[in-house]
Amino acid sequence: MGAAHNPSPLRITTRRQTMRPTSRAAWALSPLLAGIALLPLTLSTAQAAGYRFGTQSAAAEGTANANGAEAADASTIFANPAGILRLSKGWNFSGVLDYVDADLRFTDQGSTISLPGSGLQPRAIGVVGETSTAAKPVVVPHAYASYRASDDIAYGIGVFVPWGTKINYPSNWGGRYNIQSVELQSLNINPNVAFKVAKGLSVSAGFSLEYMDGKLRPAVPYGSVYAAGLLSAAHQAATAGAPGLALQLQQQAAQVFGDPQYDGSIGVKGSDWGVGLNFSALWEISADTRVGVAYRSPIQHKLRGNADWTQPSTLPANVLAAITASPYNGTSAMDHNDSAASLAVRTPESLSIHGFHQLTPTIAIMGDFTWTNESRLKQLRIDFKNTTADSIIAEHWKDSTKLSIGAQWKATDRLLLRTGVTKDRSPVPSSTRSPALPDSARTWFAVGGNWAFDLNTSVDLSLGHVKLKDAAMNATDDGDGEHVCNCSFATARGNYNTKATIFGVQLNHKF
Repeated sequence: MGAAHNPSPLRITTRRQTMRPTSRAAWALSPLLAGIALLPLTLSTAQAAGYRFGTQSAAAEGTANANGAEAADASTIFANPAGILRLSKGWNFSGVLDYVDADLRFTDQGSTISLPGSGLQPRAIGVVGETSTAAKPVVVPHAYASYRASDDIAYGIGVFVPWGTKINYPSNWGGRYNIQSVELQSLNINPNVAFKVAKGLSVSAGFSLEYMDGKLRPAVPYGSVYAAGLLSAAHQAATAGAPGLALQLQQQAAQVFGDPQYDGSIGVKGSDWGVGLNFSALWEISADTRVGVAYRSPIQHKLRGNADWTQPSTLPANVLAAITASPYNGTSAMDHNDSAASLAVRTPESLSIHGFHQLTPTIAIMGDFTWTNESRLKQLRIDFKNTTADSIIAEHWKDSTKLSIGAQWKATDRLLLRTGVTKDRSPVPSSTRSPALPDSARTWFAVGGNWAFDLNTSVDLSLGHVKLKDAAMNATDDGDGEHVCNCSFATARGNYNTKATIFGVQLNHKF
């Protein structure tokens, strides 16, 4: 988070006189990043493009999510709810547990912080060649239930995690002013009804009640505020004919600027419920072939919560007073005080087309193509309810596409084996890749299987490996070019290497 960009001065008192900083000086706080909400994310980054969690069914995971038209158990509610009309009459249940172990490594290539208008050279805030790890393993549950009342109508409900991430960087890493930690939790409750509208053709409609809860914490470089005041005082001293004092103040400014002992932090958390719609269709062309289409609408969220600022005790009293003074004017009063905060987030809609073909009595092939309208996300804006400036994060995403191909082999009457591969294009342009969402194109390889205990009960197991393309980052927190912002002018510069292992287990039962 950074101090607000504004040409008015912050007063710094020296033993000689009261001085003022130069324009563009007191900007020290950075990103309330992709904040709270979603964004960006790492765990989700390792699995699926954007901030999707990426895995909601162990049966689907075994084919790398290629089986949208298979409709073999109640977890079809996520991929294509019209498929619940293919299930047995009565109740069908699927419970899923996913374990995701993501490995995200950032190698610093010269992260710096700047103080525009100061004349100071950018200062290194990372160690070139140092590697930081950030992601933590998570366990995530999902559950689905359906009831087929007749040949023509069925009902279903899914409770699943659509978005999620958990990331913690080391406290001294080079991108700490962009983000230190972020955690996103979500839950989607999705009732559906499916109808048979013609021979072989079923359609469904449903709605989603979606909950999001997010937490975000970046470091705040208050040393930049301190240095800005010292430089203004140096300018005044030089003008007043005190070059010795001016030099002393300039040297002191160069020392405190970017010094971690003057770091503070901002913690933001918020939550919200949103509502969306979904529709799907499944057409059985023949006993061996079917195709489907599924659409999920965008969901509008406004995450509301609190922003808690922390200032270091190492700051001089007059600097601290200016940082916390209210109302905000950008320099001599920044209003970095605890307050309510909010972030508007609109999740992207998606459209999937999928197919399934039984080649032989024991071998089937399948595929899925999914388009997601990620280009909706241009900018994230954190609105503080006190008088301080908004935090603005440039994203400028593009649409993403995902292609999955899978196959399965019925080895015995009880055992079904699966495999699949996915190529997933990232929505994040390299020019706006951020430490909160160091996303890049990924390839997903998966294997899995289903074991039938009897006619009513079976279990699915899946194992997937996701590898993201190595990605460079050169992310500057500058408020997306807006004149007034809470931004740090810090640049996180380096390379990401990310991969993940995903293990899923799913219990299916018919009542």
